[in-house]
Amino acid sequence: MTRTDNKLSDLQVFLRNFVIELILYGTLVVGYFLVVLRLLNDYLTNLSRTNLTLYAFLALFLIVAQGVLLDGLTSFLLSKVKLDRLKK
Repeated sequence: MTRTDNKLSDLQVFLRNFVIELILYGTLVVGYFLVVLRLLNDYLTNLSRTNLTLYAFLALFLIVAQGVLLDGLTSFLLSKVKLDRLKK
């Protein structure tokens, strides 16, 4: 295999993995968003009216927790799928 073919193959693997990760992560984000809206909507709305500072800290915590949770879950699911990895 020539160097150009190898680069093209690496690009195809990268693009396929990227699209799979994007679809998976997007699905998880939308699902998480809908769950949080249903479970915490009334509480967060009330909190934003009564204690804006606590609401701000709780919102930041939820953002960070969402990122950590979804990244861990996505990594776990992708390891189970066993996608081809690019050679370093």
